Amino acid sequence: APEDDRASFSFFDMDEWGRLLDRGGRIGELAARAGAEDELEKVREQVVEMREKFGIYMVGDSRMNIAGLNETTVPILADAIAATGV
Repeated sequence: APEDDRASFSFFDMDEWGRLLDRGGRIGELAARAGAEDELEKVREQVVEMREKFGIYMVGDSRMNIAGLNETTVPILADAIAATGV
């Protein structure tokens, strides 16, 4: 069986892989042009404010686990979101 009959895939060359890791690749470059970094910094500041003022913890991009919320805690979270603009 000749080896050149096998399929070979190359998704990224080393330069493309480096761009992906350093700047998010093409999507990252487009997002940077659109001002996404400024928006992300605003979200990070809001996440810190939620933690410091309201004791609500979430990851830096504002994701949080809502499985433990109930009818008492949902209004508390809603008020915190409204106050910080998350």
